[in-house]
Amino acid sequence: MSRARTAPLRTGQAIAAVLFTAWRSEPTSIPEAVARHFSDIAPQLLETGCGALAWWRLRGSGPFADEAAASLRQAYRLHALEAVRHEQTLQHVLSHFNEAGLFPIVFKGWTLTGFYARPCLRPYGDIDILVAPGDEAAARSVLAGLAPDLRQQIDLDMRVLGRFLPDRSFESLSARATRKTIGETQYTALSTEDHLRLVCLHQLDHGGWRPLWLTDVAAFVEGLPSDFDWSRCLEGNAHLSDGVVALLALAEELLGARLPRAAPRRPAPSWFREAVLRGWAEGFHAPPASLYALPKLGWRRGSAALRARWPDPISSTLHLRAPFRGIPRFVLQLAECGRRAALFLRRSWRDGVPSSQSAVAKSAQGVPP
Repeated sequence: MSRARTAPLRTGQAIAAVLFTAWRSEPTSIPEAVARHFSDIAPQLLETGCGALAWWRLRGSGPFADEAAASLRQAYRLHALEAVRHEQTLQHVLSHFNEAGLFPIVFKGWTLTGFYARPCLRPYGDIDILVAPGDEAAARSVLAGLAPDLRQQIDLDMRVLGRFLPDRSFESLSARATRKTIGETQYTALSTEDHLRLVCLHQLDHGGWRPLWLTDVAAFVEGLPSDFDWSRCLEGNAHLSDGVVALLALAEELLGARLPRAAPRRPAPSWFREAVLRGWAEGFHAPPASLYALPKLGWRRGSAALRARWPDPISSTLHLRAPFRGIPRFVLQLAECGRRAALFLRRSWRDGVPSSQSAVAKSAQGVPP
């Protein structure tokens, strides 16, 4: 394998070495060789929200860490302040929902902080909530009554089922959910089985480029209750469940997660491991220009825009509900290009070719074609 291909893998492996067991109260000691060279990956750690986790693992690793980890230590302090502010915001927002007779499902983000040794180790931006379809209008009315700065921090994600839990109904989720309290407010929590599946499929849908998402899985499985039902977590589409099992294997292999004895065990496919490590090294890439703008870009820029739209193997596998084993990923990536092209053509036929910049922006909403 060429140096250009192996360099991202080495970077991804270095990130994994720093984050190994970092969510625990007492992480395993970090090898001195890893700690000395962590500055090479500090930008990726900070950009992906892993700065506090890295500092938590590095603290006490030796006198050399104090100078080298200054930016990570600062991230830890910042996230500690944000954790307090976010929790106060959540309680304030929930009080408005409760007054309207609503107890929204809260998921991802804040709900995952309890699996970490400190809330600040799991930073998050917005607060993800979900209500029953029949309560959406009332929920949006509550949001409209909030101050603009609070409103921007709440993501009422009514598409979460179709995107991340396509084989679950709201009725089945709510039947297994439980009512919980934070301060004097109440909210609804997904069952641990449904929530773990959502956390796994969310990162697969996005291509698994953020290492913090795999630490979520690692911390989650180490904090599972004794009565966790694996058959319920894995019920539904078999290929999606294969993705969940592959992530469990990767959390154990790369981050040292202690899987429960009853957890399904199957080695992660080599392509999957490589794609995750590459994603960690390369980070997030903003979507390129809309395909409607290609005629204006010229041959060189247009070709670059098309290459930038080449789908990653992880999200391609998930979107096509394809097996995680037995099929070359290149074939699935080609098929995903076909799926996106079909969506693009259908949207063009339905909406017509946009003639203004605002129409281009509107047509580009949703999954990039």
